[in-house]
Amino acid sequence: MSSFAFDAVIFDLDGTLVATERYWPDAARAAALAFSRDFGLQREVPGTAEWLQMVGRPMDEAFAEAFPALDAERLGILMAACAKAEKEQLARREGAALPFAEQLLDGLRQRGVRVGVASNCGFDYLNTMMDGVGLGRWVEEARCLRSPGVRTKADMVADILQHFDTRSAVMVGDRRGDRDAAWENGLPFVHIPRGYGGLHEQVAAEATLDGLDQLLPRLGARDASVSGILERFADASKLGVLGLPLAGKTLLARDLQRAARAAGRSLEVLDDPSEADLSLCDALVAITASEEVLVRRARGLRLGVGPVERLMERLPSARARLLGMKHALRIDGDNPLDLAIERG
Repeated sequence: MSSFAFDAVIFDLDGTLVATERYWPDAARAAALAFSRDFGLQREVPGTAEWLQMVGRPMDEAFAEAFPALDAERLGILMAACAKAEKEQLARREGAALPFAEQLLDGLRQRGVRVGVASNCGFDYLNTMMDGVGLGRWVEEARCLRSPGVRTKADMVADILQHFDTRSAVMVGDRRGDRDAAWENGLPFVHIPRGYGGLHEQVAAEATLDGLDQLLPRLGARDASVSGILERFADASKLGVLGLPLAGKTLLARDLQRAARAAGRSLEVLDDPSEADLSLCDALVAITASEEVLVRRARGLRLGVGPVERLMERLPSARARLLGMKHALRIDGDNPLDLAIERG
């Protein structure tokens, strides 16, 4: 079994895996110029920057904002014309995938990591990317705004997680909407900005990278953290892992057990040991997280208002119990990509 720390990576599509700027602005502008000659736009045809700012957003919403003078019928005609022009442009060109995308996807597959895609596009475009561009060689599950039961990108991510049957996943994207979809599902988000959102779009994330080539090393940082924890308990034979609700206790226990097996150690890792088992443990690890992060993860599990409130009521006593375990190694679980050892 692979010791890689994450079971799945879910990618945004445009600007994350594919270089949308190579085909979308030119194709859309050409279609809009033709539309303007036939129907009139009542505004100048957008340039490259404005077309790129549409990328990553639901197209209905982006076009309605860009062309407010058009009625629904003509807006639909323009959108269809732009989509058709884009498809034709893609058919004439190669190299839609971003640099390092194929190497990254190969690397994830070699490590046994499952790959999903969540995109604010339609079926035709998604199929073109999966079949025409060839991303379907790596992507197991792909969702778009036309997928059954989907209203938002967060719905897409939730559906992919359900099909993968895991919570051990990371979302990767280039826009704030991708981050929102990740956090609404309680997942860490890796931001790879490409400027489509303009200078005004600031995106908080668990990690921000310059390119896809940095993703595997960045995700591997959790493996290094787990190995570092194990090294602190080189002589232990039974390790107990405790933690606040939703702080990441179960995944940490799993990762520690996997890493121990990969290293050939006969270490038994106990997830949330009972009081009786605590006395048998050679070492203890206690993982905590901030209230903000715990609430986000609870909402990502769709727990509802009542269960979230009850979780918050339990936190003070649970945190006090962990702090009272003076010999436990305390881990800050706010960022699953970086399991930081707490000081003091």
